[in-house]
Amino acid sequence: MKTLLDLAIRMEKLAVDIPIAASLAASEVATVIGTDLVHTTPVDESTALSNWILHLEEPWDLKIDAYRLGSQGSTYEASAEEALIQHKQVLSQKKPSETIFLSNNAEYIRELNQGSSAQAPAGFVERSVYLGRKFVRTLKLRLP
Repeated sequence: MKTLLDLAIRMEKLAVDIPIAASLAASEVATVIGTDLVHTTPVDESTALSNWILHLEEPWDLKIDAYRLGSQGSTYEASAEEALIQHKQVLSQKKPSETIFLSNNAEYIRELNQGSSAQAPAGFVERSVYLGRKFVRTLKLRLP
């Protein structure tokens, strides 16, 4: 027979396990959104794609050079791989309760998102966020 002490022990364990599970779930959502953004951002020199920077606790506020500078999309795959490695490295350090930010400070990212490139339709950023929200609906917290 379960006692109130058993319940108290279980509740204390959940108080530890739930924030960890929620943090892992948040990382999974960030991965879905980040991966989609990296793969749908129009690419010429790879600068805009490389600037999808994942950061914890506060937004990234700098612009970086392309991971692999190219032309006419020639370095898309190499730059995408580097961007996703950066995301994975940051998320591997995430602690429960830390906020995840995904920023892009390329000066022309807004124009790209408004449809200035034939490579991606307008609203590709919003589409990625939509995919993240859709993914959230399928998530189940995995408690140990």
